[in-house]
Amino acid sequence: MVNFDELAKEYFEAFDLKDRNMSHHAIQKIVNSVASNLPKDNPEALSWFIAALKDPQKKWFVAKVMEKVMPVPISLLDDLVLAALLEPNPSNNKLFVLPCVKTFGADQVRKRMVELSNYPGVKENNGFDMVSYWVRDIV
Repeated sequence: MVNFDELAKEYFEAFDLKDRNMSHHAIQKIVNSVASNLPKDNPEALSWFIAALKDPQKKWFVAKVMEKVMPVPISLLDDLVLAALLEPNPSNNKLFVLPCVKTFGADQVRKRMVELSNYPGVKENNGFDMVSYWVRDIV
């Protein structure tokens, strides 16, 4: 069984390497490995990713992995959209929502955004407006 906690730890260690070339290659190796071994649409198997999206550090590891995953598992859709809506940096919220738009389309992601817009912290964060910028049809 894949130890995602250990892989996330290795990812952040690689991210902190002084040699940027070594860092880049180590990150790509870890992310590609996780993306290719990502459990399919099984909420139990994906529970680590669902929990990690609520962690202030691990969510970035999940976002990087989701860049490489196609299609994004449907059971991660709400958690990825919610992570985007709660992310205070409007440049970073795209990392959670763009993989969803590529897999499910802008209309489906907008529907999920509307349904999640009353979640605690979304209004205070102005999350809906900030994420809406990134939710466009991708051709």
